[in-house]
Amino acid sequence: MRHIKLFVFISTITALAMAVVACGVSTPAAPSIDSLGTTVASTLTAYPSPQPSPTVAQPTALPTATNTSVPPTIPPPPPQPSLNLPAATRISFATGATESVTTGTIQPGQTLNFVVKALQSQPMIVSADSPNHDLNLAVFGANGAVLLSASQNTTNWQGLLPATQDYYFQITGGAAAENFTLNLIIVARIQFGVGQIQTTLQGTTVNGFAVSYVARAQAGQRMDVTINTDPNIAALTVWGFNDGQPYARAQNGVTNFSMTLPSTQDYI
Repeated sequence: MRHIKLFVFISTITALAMAVVACGVSTPAAPSIDSLGTTVASTLTAYPSPQPSPTVAQPTALPTATNTSVPPTIPPPPPQPSLNLPAATRISFATGATESVTTGTIQPGQTLNFVVKALQSQPMIVSADSPNHDLNLAVFGANGAVLLSASQNTTNWQGLLPATQDYYFQITGGAAAENFTLNLIIVARIQFGVGQIQTTLQGTTVNGFAVSYVARAQAGQRMDVTINTDPNIAALTVWGFNDGQPYARAQNGVTNFSMTLPSTQDYI
């Protein structure tokens, strides 16, 4: 384990982000990111829809003839359909980690289910692989929202999570029994206070995995990031979540990074 302190400065208030990578360990093909063990918060705020002004019923003359009362005829609301969520193995993250790797064996055509809870607006990157590269992956929320359909026949997905809830990962095996790896990154979102343009983050790298942070910044803002460590111990990777463009690589021993940002997006 390596204890790390990260200094983040963004001029013209808004956010930024970066991944801290323990050196000497190969990083996954897709840049790694956050989990539930780390503090993360949604940056989206739900606004209640305006309520209609109450209407006042005007009195009407009552009939003088005898009248029988009629019970209300408004039907009860229809029952909500059950989603029949599958039994699933819950994925856990090491304390302070933003990446989790699950391994196991899957039989031909077998479907295995895994689940994790994550927060709205967190970036999530998930991939599954096997020696035969013939797995199939599906990703959906507990509310039934499908993020990746099995019909797409792919094993990779990344995006911003639409809601705070459980997310399910279904892996379907190929033609033969084989080992599989499920790699999951859930990035921790950096929070700046009102009027604040800098922050300091402290954490510990876990098992050689990257510890990843994200924040949204505007085109033209300047981002400065410093990590207080020797480049032989840990270093920075910085990349754009929308454009996929790497702006700094830990493999080059980067511990200080400054750049005028080229576009408005989340930066990892």
